Amino acid sequence: MRSRKHFVLMLLLLAFGALSLIFLAACGGEDETTTTKAPTETTAAPTETTAAPTETTAAGVEKGDDLVIGAINSMTGSNVLTGQEEKWAQEKAVADINAAGGVMLADGKAHNLVLKYVDDKSSDTEAAAAMEKLIKSDGLKIVLSSNTTPYNQAAATVAEQYQAYYHIVSSWTDEASPDGSFPGFIGGMDLKWSTDMFESAGDSGLVAVGGAKAMDPADQPKNFAVMTENNPDGIGFGDATKGGLEAQGWNVVSYEKFVEGNKDFSSIILKFKQSNVDAVVTLIAPSDGITFVKQMKEQNWSPKYIFGYKGFWPVDFYSGLGADADYICYDGFWSETLPYPYAKELGAAFTADHPGATSNSIGLYYAGVQILAEAIQRAGVFEPGPVRDQVFNGSFPGTVMGDIKYNDQGIADIPFLAFQWAAGGARVVLYPTEVATGKTVTFVPWDQR
Repeated sequence: MRSRKHFVLMLLLLAFGALSLIFLAACGGEDETTTTKAPTETTAAPTETTAAPTETTAAGVEKGDDLVIGAINSMTGSNVLTGQEEKWAQEKAVADINAAGGVMLADGKAHNLVLKYVDDKSSDTEAAAAMEKLIKSDGLKIVLSSNTTPYNQAAATVAEQYQAYYHIVSSWTDEASPDGSFPGFIGGMDLKWSTDMFESAGDSGLVAVGGAKAMDPADQPKNFAVMTENNPDGIGFGDATKGGLEAQGWNVVSYEKFVEGNKDFSSIILKFKQSNVDAVVTLIAPSDGITFVKQMKEQNWSPKYIFGYKGFWPVDFYSGLGADADYICYDGFWSETLPYPYAKELGAAFTADHPGATSNSIGLYYAGVQILAEAIQRAGVFEPGPVRDQVFNGSFPGTVMGDIKYNDQGIADIPFLAFQWAAGGARVVLYPTEVATGKTVTFVPWDQR
């Protein structure tokens, strides 16, 4: 497994990083294939260019043709709630970059960015088909990723075949184990045309432990259950999380797997009750997560601590459950409370577009576009090979995620955070303690609310 970066070190590096990326402001959409252009331009066919060759910016720089970037996104299906936040952040980053003048290439011209979306339908096979469409039908060979590991693994395999650069965020970075018993995820695929910015599945369970340790010692749970999707992504996460909990002295009394899209968790909940489970760590899609919590309430089962990966953090998870989501804990990749450039402003922009809501993910997706735009500018040409070469071993200081460094395998590890939902949908950062905004509150039983 890949080692975790120390979170404090990332914060300190901000003081020394030179701000080299563009920070900026706005928008959204949602068809199977959509094109996002600069805010004030007329939308044209995805592969056409609309900026007149002789157009100039306010600074007198000649405008060049638009740079059309493919984007795979979960616009429908079980992963749509997380896909919506990813898409908003990517479109916001593009709008901001274009508003600041676009991307300069070696031709001496400033180029606007355009996103061409294709729906992965929350499916690995559809993600592969989406990549095939972008490359073969739309002629695009620089592509932004979806946000789920199996979808991105499938799409990356296609990108390798066609030598298209796939700029991945939010997919497990694990390498294969030396004995071959664990095949790994993105880091274990020996990809030449894809990069990834995220965390390892093996280390991700540490934030669930961190959240539990942030509880009042008298209230800390004794019997954990791990519940995960029955697919390679889920099993890799589940095995690593179970082992990690046990290695730190926590008692894991149940390990359950389920099929994504499950509509009935009652038998699993009954097993947890019978095993005296008082804490659950789960990897689950948002729609399944809402179903699981509703059925917990129906069966009047209230563990002391519940921590969900992937499905518990979207805005619509809270809006779908309302106050029933209070006291539930979850993972996250970013917070507007972190001392990163433009973090506070980005959070405010999201809230302006989603009244009363905040996000703990958009910084990761926004930074992904920042890094890709910077890599294109450094390459000087809009070609997959040169752009990819700027990201492998590349350093990108001053992003909205802080300073990001990729290794020679194209992997950039980021630290995870632990959060808890509070009344009214407020997000409380629990872990790491250096950036925590509160302590973990014990889950209040349904019949005491």
